[in-house]
Amino acid sequence: MSSEQNRAIMDIYLNDVLGNRNYERIPEIAGADMVDHTQPGSKGPAALDAHARGFCANTPDVKIDVIQIIADEHSVAGIWHWNGTTQQPSAVSAKGSPVYPHVVCSIFKIKEGKIQDYQVFVDAVDVFTQLAQ
Repeated sequence: MSSEQNRAIMDIYLNDVLGNRNYERIPEIAGADMVDHTQPGSKGPAALDAHARGFCANTPDVKIDVIQIIADEHSVAGIWHWNGTTQQPSAVSAKGSPVYPHVVCSIFKIKEGKIQDYQVFVDAVDVFTQLAQ
């Protein structure tokens, strides 16, 4: 796949799937054996669907702001920021304050036009700052 095609896959995920809740597009971008590292024990489009729906259900009014998409012919990284009112925090600090990692990097490994592997990373400074509160 070209870098532009891989960039388009990330755009679909961030803007259509998460941003517009168009979950029906997931089979279009997720490989049958895709591994989503946030969904142990589940593979393929079902894993990505559970991930996306869970995130959006926890933040029903989520707004996605794509900061940057970086792609080559085998992978793509989407750096994005989200805002919204969450139902449950991602973690709680030692002082009891909720922690919400708002800056995220989604990394897809792509093969034959479909996501084969998905890993998520959050901004450590964002999280550590919140943990200190």
